[in-house]
Amino acid sequence: MNAVVYLVPNHLFIDSPRLLPWTPVDAAVPFLPATVWIYFSDYFLVTSAFLWCASWTEVKRFVRAYFVLLVTGSAIHVLWPTTFPREAFPIEGTGVTAYAFRFLRQVDLPTSCLPSMHVASSYLAAFSLWRHPPRLFAVWLAWATSVGVSTLTAKQHYLIDVLAGLALAGAFWALFFFLPEVRNRQASEWAVASSSR
Repeated sequence: MNAVVYLVPNHLFIDSPRLLPWTPVDAAVPFLPATVWIYFSDYFLVTSAFLWCASWTEVKRFVRAYFVLLVTGSAIHVLWPTTFPREAFPIEGTGVTAYAFRFLRQVDLPTSCLPSMHVASSYLAAFSLWRHPPRLFAVWLAWATSVGVSTLTAKQHYLIDVLAGLALAGAFWALFFFLPEVRNRQASEWAVASSSR
């Protein structure tokens, strides 16, 4: 499902993809092809975070949040397609990394930049562990951050794509994880207050 929802707008868009502004950060970050493996690890990050769900309630929240995030990001890609000048960063060599990188570029066209769904899904998965032990949460948060940096060093995204992905993840974490907790806490406090009258 993930591949279908993402790759369809990646190949079919209603307008010509636009280049985005090149910031000083984009210019300063070097092209490091080997970091594409960190970029690939996003799929393991999301899956492993899902496996840490401790209850059926957490499972439902995770699935709903991830699905809505994916659909929202894909809708943005369809309505406002953007592109990245990958041709300025040719992949050289014949090793496994070069082969994997070329395959990625063939499958994933540079027409779904803003927001970066790698960043959005990685951070949403990490944020979903906010109620777990702090050490566990910190590990997944650091992992998500490394994926975000790899989108820049692998020259898959602009800095603004990364920031937009992070903002999207934060918004859906609040909507599907934080606010329900607040509502449940308020409901419990109201029930206790009512029973004590």
